[in-house]
Amino acid sequence: MKKQESKSQVFAEYVILIAIVAAVLIGMRIYTERAFQQKFRESADVFGEGEQYAKGITEATYSDNSGTTPPPITPAKDICPGLLSKIEALEGEIKELNERAESFEQSELNLTNSATEMDAQIPILRKQAVLLRAQADGYENQANQKDSQALAKRNEADGFNAQAVTKQDELDALKRANPSCYSGCDCVTGSEPSCQTMSEIAQLEKEISSLRSQAAEKKVQADDKQADIDLQKKNFPGCFTGAQSCPYMSELVAKLEGEINLLRGDEAALNAQADSKGSEANAKKSTIPGCYSGSGCMTTCVPDGDTCCCVLEAAASLELEIADLRNKAALSNADAALLENEARKLHDKAASLYKSADDADNAANDLEKTQVPSLEDQAKEFQEKAAEARSAAQKKEAQIEQFKKDYPKCF
Repeated sequence: MKKQESKSQVFAEYVILIAIVAAVLIGMRIYTERAFQQKFRESADVFGEGEQYAKGITEATYSDNSGTTPPPITPAKDICPGLLSKIEALEGEIKELNERAESFEQSELNLTNSATEMDAQIPILRKQAVLLRAQADGYENQANQKDSQALAKRNEADGFNAQAVTKQDELDALKRANPSCYSGCDCVTGSEPSCQTMSEIAQLEKEISSLRSQAAEKKVQADDKQADIDLQKKNFPGCFTGAQSCPYMSELVAKLEGEINLLRGDEAALNAQADSKGSEANAKKSTIPGCYSGSGCMTTCVPDGDTCCCVLEAAASLELEIADLRNKAALSNADAALLENEARKLHDKAASLYKSADDADNAANDLEKTQVPSLEDQAKEFQEKAAEARSAAQKKEAQIEQFKKDYPKCF
C-alpha cells in the first residue's frame, strides 16, 4: 500500500515540475518576442519621415487612403522641454553659421575688389611699357646721331691740329731767319727766360681753354638731364601729381636730380679753376710786357719801313692762326667729348627706359597670370565656404520647421 502511494506521489511531482517548466518557457517566449519588437521599432523610421521611434512618444496610424495627410504626432508631455532646448541650440548654430557666411562673403568681396583693381592696372602698365619703349627708341636714335656727330668733330679737330703743326713749322722758320727782330723780347732760341715765361703762359691758356670746355660740357650735361626730367613730367603727369603710383619714375627723377646737382657743382669748380689760371697767366704777362707790346715796332707793316715790323707782323699773324687752329681743335675735341658723353647718357637713358618698360610688362604679366588668378581663386574658395555655411544653416532651419510641423503642441 505504501509502495503505491509512493509511485503516485512521484508522478504528481513530475507533473507539477513539468507544468512549472512549461509556464517558465511560455513566459520567456513572450518576454523575448516583446523585447525584439521594441528594439526593432526603436531603430526603424516612422513611415520614412525621418523620425526615430520613441516608446510612449511616437504615435502613427495607418490609412489605406493614399494622398491623405497623416495626423500630427502627439508628443508626450516630457519631450517638449528637450525639443525646445534642441531648437534653441539649433538656432544658436544657425546664427553662428550665418555670421560665418557673412564673414566669408565679405572676404570674397574684398578679394574680388582687389582683383578688379589689379586687373585695371594691367592695361595701364602695358601702355606705360609701350610709351617707355617709344621714348627709349627716340633716345637711342639721338644717341646714334650724336655718335656720328662726335666722330665728325674728332676728324675736324685732327684737321685743325694738322694745320696748326704746319703753321708752327712756318713760324719757327721765320724766327730762325730773323733772330734780330726778337731782341726786344729776348726770345730767339727758345732757351731765354722770356721764352720760358711765354711757354708757361701758353700752357696756362691751354689749361684755361680745357677747363672752360669741361665746364661747358658739364653745363650741357646738366641742362640735358633737366630737359629729360621736364620731358618725363610732360609725358607722365599723373606720376608727379599723386594721381597714380609710379615708384620707378620717382626713382629715375630723383637719380637725375642728384646727377644734375653734381654736374652744376663740377661746372662751378671748373670755372673757378679757369679764373684762377687766368689770373696767373695775366701776372706772368706783366713780367715781360715787351713780348706783348710789339717791341716798339710800328703797328702796321710798311714796305719801306722797318723790316722787323713786317717780320713781327707776319709772326704775330701766324701765331694768331696757330692759336686759332689750336683753339678750334680744342673746341672740336670738346664738342666731340660732349657729344660722346651725351650719346653715352642717351644710351644709358634708353637702356634704363627699356628696363623700365620690361619691368612694367613683367609687372603686368605677374598681375595677369599670378596675382589676379590667385585672388580670384581665394575669392572662389570663400564663396564656396559661404555657400556651405548658408546651406548648413538652411538645413538646420528646415530641421526646426520640421520639428514645429511634427510637434505643433510644443509650440
